[in-house]
Amino acid sequence: MYLMTARIWIDQMREEGKLAGMDEAAVEALASEYAGKLEEFFNAEVARQLEIYGKLEEYERMLLYDTQYMSKYLNQTIPGFPAFRMEIFARAKKAIAGL
Repeated sequence: MYLMTARIWIDQMREEGKLAGMDEAAVEALASEYAGKLEEFFNAEVARQLEIYGKLEEYERMLLYDTQYMSKYLNQTIPGFPAFRMEIFARAKKAIAGL
């Protein structure tokens, strides 16, 4: 999810001419960097939201031991999670890629 999103951002940057002259290896390294930053950004925002609901400790345990059901858990725990995720990704796009 994170790497795919980062590659979409990079494609947009390429269309805007912002990455002219970068070879594929550099572009892939940039995608990996952006994906890592996006994951950190997303996890921090989700943690903030879950802290409001008193579910932060539960979330942190899931990150360590059981990420397989994370999406289902977040959909059940955070009201309107798909819209919340889209908002986080939009803010991350500005913060990370400057788009």
